[in-house]
Amino acid sequence: MLQSASRERFIRIASLATLAMTILAAGIATAIHWSSPQRRLLDLVVPPSIFIVFSGLLITLLRRPQWVGGIMRCALLAGLVALAAPAWVYTWQATVTPGLRLVDIYPPVTALFMALLVMVMIYLPARAAWIAVVACWLLVALPVLAYLFTHTQELHTPRGTDLLMAYGPVFVLLAVLLPVQRGLTGRIQALVSEQAKMEAVVNRDPLTRLYNRRFGEHVLQDMLAGQVPGGVIMFDMDRFKAINDTHGHPVGDAVLQRVAQRCQELMRKDECLARWGGEEFLIAVPRIEIGDLKLMAERLRSAIAELSIAPVAHISASIGITPLHRDDTYASLLQRVDQALYRAKQRGGNIVMW
Repeated sequence: MLQSASRERFIRIASLATLAMTILAAGIATAIHWSSPQRRLLDLVVPPSIFIVFSGLLITLLRRPQWVGGIMRCALLAGLVALAAPAWVYTWQATVTPGLRLVDIYPPVTALFMALLVMVMIYLPARAAWIAVVACWLLVALPVLAYLFTHTQELHTPRGTDLLMAYGPVFVLLAVLLPVQRGLTGRIQALVSEQAKMEAVVNRDPLTRLYNRRFGEHVLQDMLAGQVPGGVIMFDMDRFKAINDTHGHPVGDAVLQRVAQRCQELMRKDECLARWGGEEFLIAVPRIEIGDLKLMAERLRSAIAELSIAPVAHISASIGITPLHRDDTYASLLQRVDQALYRAKQRGGNIVMW
């Protein structure tokens, strides 16, 4: 859970930074072109358009972070259009207009072309990345290179040589590095998967496959250290010793596994359900009000009471809940929720107390 959340957070931050830098570059380009004494229509249209489009994408990403994949694909498409438009328009103008040279009017966008190819490698799967790289070259680099090879006097200028190197050998180098990058990504993913398996051995309870107490304590301490508002639910199976004594420990284990599975089905991704010890469980619930915490505990109590696990006649749990207080320590929080659980036990079980 933490591994996946960290990876998603990294991708989201990287995407936000990419969009923000593009917006800054488009804003600067807009200011430069609008203040230039020689204004060209495309230079006055493309940078402000990119500024508006990427600003909208940035705002959308801030409001809907789960859409990061689709948002960045839209950004790639917008970037490709913004680079392809001047490539075709300016080469056509330089071709049909006597005395007009492409090296004099073509905007300094070669660095943006390289950045676009890198983004393609990061955000698209392998097959789609290859198609996108070829499309980028055909739409952006090919018209410029075709013009330069038919106008050799411009090819041998410093600007012409720069365009040739950027759209020729450098592009080939990036294309060659694409499978290398994919291989490294696959290796890194394999290492991450192996690490996740090792963490599962350390952090998971072997019987129920829930998080163990060690991991639950870590989550609680993180919530307290970060002053994350929320609450804690602790529940204990009623008359569990009698189940073991009457039906045997294999049946008792099956009861714990089924209860763990049912409770896990009711959890959100950011909620941590841990086996606290024996037949006792704890749930750390971030960002929840006390009223919603009570409703959640009641749903858990009802779901456990509705379970039917032969040959056990009846299953229930006593539940204690408490909200996190600003001045809580780890000890005070556990003491309070444990007292609530104890009162639920005193009332006969199958009840929620806070």
